[in-house]
Amino acid sequence: MSALEARIVRRIGGLDLDVSMRIEPGQTVALLGPNGAGKSTTVGALSGADFDGATSGTEIVLGTRTLEGVDGFVRPERRRIGVVFQDALLLEHLSVVDNIAFPVRCSGASKRASRSTAHSWLERLGMSAVAERRPADLSGGEAQRVAIARALAAEPEMLLLDEPLSALDVSSRSEVRRMLRTHLDAFGGPRLLVTHDPSDAFLLADRLDVLEAGRITQSGSPDDIRRAPATPYVAALAGTNMFTGRAEAGSVLMVHHDHTLTIADTTLQGDVLVTVHPTAISLHPERPSGSQRNVWQTTVDLIEPLGDTVRVTLATPMPVAVDVTPGAIASLRLTEGATVWAAVKATEINAVEA
Repeated sequence: MSALEARIVRRIGGLDLDVSMRIEPGQTVALLGPNGAGKSTTVGALSGADFDGATSGTEIVLGTRTLEGVDGFVRPERRRIGVVFQDALLLEHLSVVDNIAFPVRCSGASKRASRSTAHSWLERLGMSAVAERRPADLSGGEAQRVAIARALAAEPEMLLLDEPLSALDVSSRSEVRRMLRTHLDAFGGPRLLVTHDPSDAFLLADRLDVLEAGRITQSGSPDDIRRAPATPYVAALAGTNMFTGRAEAGSVLMVHHDHTLTIADTTLQGDVLVTVHPTAISLHPERPSGSQRNVWQTTVDLIEPLGDTVRVTLATPMPVAVDVTPGAIASLRLTEGATVWAAVKATEINAVEA
């Protein structure tokens, strides 16, 4: 299978996008970023949908074929890139089986062969029972599974997944994510997952590329990103609390927060970047008397279920995220607005020179 080698340069309105990436055959890369970072523009460039006639430094090569560059431009329908969008975008006038067969038929296969391919995909997905239904009769999860099958049925050289799970409810999202992981593992070409959801990225990708304001600010494995976030956005993405502060003799005065933390490294001086993992912070109904060097009283700002854990966001003096079990929520009787004590050991606080 082919690798993707791309440099995408676009200047649209206030966006100055300049992104370089290489995706190996059989590798899934997640492109994450906040709204306005340039994710949709990147998708448009790779798919060929946003070409305006000026390459302006862009070069996109898939295997031995140049899709965009000084040597020309390949139209979207000839790129052999399977695309799955946030909304399934199924053809409403066609049945499920004919939706999956459509790109196969467009590639030159006979109607009989293309429908046979579509039926085989429905069997793999356990969806043969809905073959003759129309898209309007499908649930959101079913429609997205059909969209994924349609993208794969035409045997593309690359998969481009643009927020494929963001429109689904929680139960459908988990189910489709598991299915998607199975078929990504079986697909031999490069795969690009564009998302703003760290859960999708960490669960599906081999590498994460973080896009902020048109530039890749960090690239690495999910573990790399978790252990050493390079920017506040990446830290929030990875679930790590990140703050800036000023260190002196084992204490850090937090910038923007009227709070001081005790750290284990007494040699640090000056501006520092502080990270604390949400599982390192404990919550207590009364002031704890243990060995923690950092203890403070606060209130609960937000409680969010996250699968097997619950994320509790604390308010002043320092807004931090804390991950606890559902049992802890019940035993502490935590509710939004409740008063609690937070504690964290000095050794659990990572501080580095800013």
